[in-house]
Amino acid sequence: MKNNSQVSVVGSIAYDDLVTSEGSKNNLLGGSAIYFSIAACNMSKVSIIGTVGKDFRKKDLELLKSKQINIKHINHSMGTTFRWKGSYVNNSEEPETLITNLGVFKDFSPCLNEDIKKSQYVFLANISPLLQKKISKSLMNPKRIVGLDTMNHWILDMKEDLELVIKDINILFINKIEAFLFAKSKSIEDSANYIIEKGPKICIIKDGKNGSYLYVKNNETFYCPSYKINKLIDPTGAGDSFAGGFFGYISNIYEPTIEDFKEAMIYGTAIASITIEGFGISNLYNISKNDICERVKEIKNQLFMEKK
Repeated sequence: MKNNSQVSVVGSIAYDDLVTSEGSKNNLLGGSAIYFSIAACNMSKVSIIGTVGKDFRKKDLELLKSKQINIKHINHSMGTTFRWKGSYVNNSEEPETLITNLGVFKDFSPCLNEDIKKSQYVFLANISPLLQKKISKSLMNPKRIVGLDTMNHWILDMKEDLELVIKDINILFINKIEAFLFAKSKSIEDSANYIIEKGPKICIIKDGKNGSYLYVKNNETFYCPSYKINKLIDPTGAGDSFAGGFFGYISNIYEPTIEDFKEAMIYGTAIASITIEGFGISNLYNISKNDICERVKEIKNQLFMEKK
């Protein structure tokens, strides 16, 4: 049954400088909220809650508007926009952070406007667990689906706060390295079970080119293989694109089931694979529904072959 609900994302909006084995790029539009929203907008109405500085380019706002993304809840401050520089030269999946300048993002305190309160689907991207908790506490509703992402920094420095947040959310998105760190384990299954015991109904563990894993409170599991790309150009934003594709798909379904969540993982995987074949959002911005469907079909073929 079609639902067509709005998805709201709370996260960073940034300018990225990237160094990869395929070359370097500067001042690319990035940030978790950007990747998520552009990934989701092919299938859903999306609203961004974030903050930018006085240096944020007008053309980038126009770019978001051209994708029918709601930008009226992007706060404009007098400081500078969050900037990040990272290198993938030594590790194609985990970046080395060279420069971080939080700018206005340092004091980011999202306003819980009516749009986000009405959203049936909310994604809390990689921001402080204290902010995530503030938002999730205000959004508690049995019919609302809240997803959350995190990172090593929060696990190491604010684990107790993070545990308080995930107690109240529906879906935790986390990569394998983070999951192992959080659970103090070296097993994907053990890590997922540890996380689920902390509260989330669903734990999705991402493992890059090795695929992703879904674990549910009732012990149900699902493995989604990765899409075999031609060439890895830039891994930045892969996880947020995955989450955007996931929520974009789910938002079209009234009362999604576990089978729908499995299907959403396939869509998220397809979109993330398109993202990483170009620098920044260049590929993501230009994808069509047909591009997504072709990759979804190929991933399903892989699943079919693996079950034989």
